[in-house]
Amino acid sequence: MNDLFETVRRAVHTNWDPIGVSDLTTEMGEYDSYVPGLCELLRKHASEKEMFEYLWTVETESIGLQGNRQATERFAKWLCGLSVSNGS
Repeated sequence: MNDLFETVRRAVHTNWDPIGVSDLTTEMGEYDSYVPGLCELLRKHASEKEMFEYLWTVETESIGLQGNRQATERFAKWLCGLSVSNGS
């Protein structure tokens, strides 16, 4: 796995964690299916709005939660702040 994938994977588990599983386990598989999409958005230099919309759809539709808009906006902003090269 590349560095970008691992960075995003860890951040999704510890910084975003909409289900709240990071307090229960160190295993990071719960959100793995969403990491490739986030990495692709990063490689395409998606806007914070695009990143937020992806995360919000995952949180509210795929996972089925009510969602925490402020936390998701903060995480989208943090993700967009990562330095990403197209070759990552």
